[in-house]
Amino acid sequence: MRRAVFESGFALAAVVLSLLGLLEAWRYSGEGGLMPRGVMTLMLVLSGLWLAQSVSALRQADEPMLAPTSAQLRGALLLIVAGAALLFGMRFVGFYTSAAIIVPTLAWGLGYRNLKGLLIGTVLFVCVLIAVFRFLLVVPLPPEIILLPFGG
Repeated sequence: MRRAVFESGFALAAVVLSLLGLLEAWRYSGEGGLMPRGVMTLMLVLSGLWLAQSVSALRQADEPMLAPTSAQLRGALLLIVAGAALLFGMRFVGFYTSAAIIVPTLAWGLGYRNLKGLLIGTVLFVCVLIAVFRFLLVVPLPPEIILLPFGG
């Protein structure tokens, strides 16, 4: 398959998902909706540029063929599985707990083997998530299932 055909399909999917996300973010009221609307608008613009670039590459006769390696396919599948696990984990386990489990697991699966780096990166990532959602956006998230016995 030609690379431009593959990219055009994914770019179109990104445009559609960005538009749906922007429509959802537009329902947020007050200042809490500014960041989601800004992020989704930026995502829509960038994915639109990607789509335009990919469609223009379709006209080039010397466009390279796509020949993914097994490692690239495994990495793509791992990203899809991690994304689905994060979505379901947020709903049933908790947002922060899911992130604390999936982020290092995904990094390990993609080949990062520095345990100290995984630990530090995960802690920093979860701290940033907590800061953004609790202090910046002031958005209440569902309770963490592991904290329920402790009143959390």
